[in-house]
Amino acid sequence: MNILHISNQLMSSNTVQDYIIRVLPLSAEDISLLMSCATHREVKKGIAVLKEGEICRSFYLVEKGGLRTYYNKNGIPINLNFTFEGNFVANLKSYKTGEPSDIIIEACEDASVWIFNIDLIRDQIDLFPEVSRFIKKLALRLLLASEEYSKLYKILTPAERYKYVEQNNPILLQRISLSQMASYLGVSRETLSRIRGKNSDNRL
Repeated sequence: MNILHISNQLMSSNTVQDYIIRVLPLSAEDISLLMSCATHREVKKGIAVLKEGEICRSFYLVEKGGLRTYYNKNGIPINLNFTFEGNFVANLKSYKTGEPSDIIIEACEDASVWIFNIDLIRDQIDLFPEVSRFIKKLALRLLLASEEYSKLYKILTPAERYKYVEQNNPILLQRISLSQMASYLGVSRETLSRIRGKNSDNRL
């Protein structure tokens, strides 16, 4: 049984272009090449688009719903990232090195996802320098986002991490559970509840 159902419903080309040109404006020909390696899939909550041990060959664009990126530490999932509508995600280390992925990317909500398998157009990229530039710029964005997450742990206290998310990525507070947020911030659920309580008191 194929756990990833390939949808016959395609997102309108205008919407795809909007998401792509947010990263880098491209010509219609460049966008057409990118779309030639894209597959649209409907993914149920809890189903992985990238499993641990698989090689990441694609960038994932969320049309609707959400994906979470995490790794298993002795059987305990540690959340690294959440990706919602209009944003891309990938395992850059696995993508660049060809090594098996040590992380999992799965739907944290029922999701509509575009999967751009760059391997399918790799032989043509040299003829489309702007497409190559798009991929590099997208990879840089994802790398910077990963470094920003690392900063939460290296510099900020748990309370400061929560405040940072509240100010810079408030959608997480609306879209993920308290347990998922606690894992993302690297604290227990009880500690997060105390932090949230203090924040609420400070606003009064």
